Amino acid sequence: MRRILKTFVAASAMLAMTLAASTAAIAEEYPRMNLRMAHSFPSNWAQTEVDQWWADEIRKRSNNQIRITIMWAGAGGEPTEILRLVRSGAVDLGAVPPSYFPNELPLSSAPNALPLTFETNEAASRVIEGLVREVPAIQAELQRNNIWPMFFHTLNTYQPLCTKPVATLEDWAGLRIRTFGAWQPLLWESLGAVGVNVMTAEKQEGLRRGRIDCGFFSTDLYAQTGLYEAAKYLTSFGFGPQPTWPIWINYERWHNDMPENVKKLFMEVSEEARVRSLEALAQVGESSLQKMLDAGVQVVEFKDEERLRAAAPNFRQVWLEAMQREGRGDEAQSVLDYWLKHGDI
Repeated sequence: MRRILKTFVAASAMLAMTLAASTAAIAEEYPRMNLRMAHSFPSNWAQTEVDQWWADEIRKRSNNQIRITIMWAGAGGEPTEILRLVRSGAVDLGAVPPSYFPNELPLSSAPNALPLTFETNEAASRVIEGLVREVPAIQAELQRNNIWPMFFHTLNTYQPLCTKPVATLEDWAGLRIRTFGAWQPLLWESLGAVGVNVMTAEKQEGLRRGRIDCGFFSTDLYAQTGLYEAAKYLTSFGFGPQPTWPIWINYERWHNDMPENVKKLFMEVSEEARVRSLEALAQVGESSLQKMLDAGVQVVEFKDEERLRAAAPNFRQVWLEAMQREGRGDEAQSVLDYWLKHGDI
């Protein structure tokens, strides 16, 4: 009996040692990494909460070996600096829309910058992700800038929120509308308004001080940023959803230095985060509109949709012609061909 007991104890001890060794092996499967992400936006948006989930999930699935610290709302660098910071390796990761960099990313930024080109978030996500995977011109542009996206978010349809009602095409005349990037100002010019480039953090003050008459955002972002406190008239017409910021990583580090198991983990969690972001947007859109209505915002029915669409440029064609003038015609055509094949309008 004692011999059996000793054998059992020895076997148990060996099993415990084996399990401990296995656990240690699993913990050591991923290298210890402490990464920093410079983020353009605050932490309490539906999409930025997904970015926090992404970071937390990578830490969890790597057994706490890979830790990502997010520096929110410009704490890690001004939005217009983040691309340079990622490119140079000054930060490990960055979150900023490509349309903030039309000179550096003329091809990649187009889906994020051109209005009236998507009907659904799903199509916006499908196009931008597919362009990165399948179009060599996009891949080459990203390599030149030494950046690579993990996954892209999208934004719900953009609707102007103004300090006065806008119900007809004529009501746009002379209004100053918040824009970003190189292409949105053409939209407002075609409608008789004036585009004013204003960064996200400056819109509240711009509306209050009269620098702009209208914000240009989605209802969930109006609700989350509190812009409805400064403007009370939401135009019913939607100018379409669009892709927005990805999580960027340094191209050389991703393609040449990152261990394969880490890349696999990042890609796995990134795809789940992309889907999670789409689901979050669908949920937050309706509740955000109700929040605005409860705060006294009025939805103004826009009566001139057909006239507006006729007056607005064909933005993809305008963009293509601009790229041709810059000597990028073949690359831009390959982007546009993919976009038209896989988009929804």
